[in-house]
Amino acid sequence: MGEQWRLETVTVVDCYEWHAPTAAIANIMSPGYALIQGDQRLLHFAPQFVLTINQGAVAPLVVDAAEATGIDVTGKWHGYRLHGSRAPAVLAAGVPSETVLSGRDCAALSLFDCPVVLLPTPDSSEVWVPASYAESLESALNKTVQRAKQASQ
Repeated sequence: MGEQWRLETVTVVDCYEWHAPTAAIANIMSPGYALIQGDQRLLHFAPQFVLTINQGAVAPLVVDAAEATGIDVTGKWHGYRLHGSRAPAVLAAGVPSETVLSGRDCAALSLFDCPVVLLPTPDSSEVWVPASYAESLESALNKTVQRAKQASQ
């Protein structure tokens, strides 16, 4: 039987929030747009906000074209990658992610009372959370897995 569940911390070298005028960014990318290139992430998680991870201080072309202003938030966001066959069930215990993500690459939502940005990837799901909520989210995810294991025994 394959791996049922694994929570991995994503290495973050740098992280920037980009704030742009709504009209400017709406002309370039739709809400919920995500771009994944290796370890780099660009997440348009809210109407005027884009989060870039592991891209350095240089604005990606789409953010630059939206005349966005960047703020270094390295250390203020934590990333987790959920692997395994039980990962979708763990997420579903906190939020109906398929409904929330309908037509979107990523979405800002509340998961176990923590504000997060959810990003499905081909082999896992990533959850990006403000650092002040990281411990609470990790604990909730692990408790959900433990409850599922106990229920299946």
